[in-house]
Amino acid sequence: MTFDDGIVKIYKKINEAGKGELPKPALLFKSWHYFSFGILGYGRYYEAKKLDEQLEDVINIERNRQIHIGDIVVLEDGTQCSINTIKHLQDEDGIGYTELALGHINEQFDFKD
Repeated sequence: MTFDDGIVKIYKKINEAGKGELPKPALLFKSWHYFSFGILGYGRYYEAKKLDEQLEDVINIERNRQIHIGDIVVLEDGTQCSINTIKHLQDEDGIGYTELALGHINEQFDFKD
């Protein structure tokens, strides 16, 4: 499998507010990866709709078990998406990769330095 569609950055969502303040979410950098787009099938799309989630895309990266549901993906164009599902799979050559289903988010988060 080739990961030649671009570079994606993975961030952890943290609360940057002080004690007693309103929550102020920000993104803390975790890692970056080369990726390829996967297939977002009708079954997966409509299953997500039943759960009131809106899936945007599916991407594949080299296997990484340090990524978690709820982490935020930032694509090269600046689009921010949440990670809704994670699957650790193998391609036809036995090479492990991670498939991430990306969901739509309504707000854009600031980056933590």
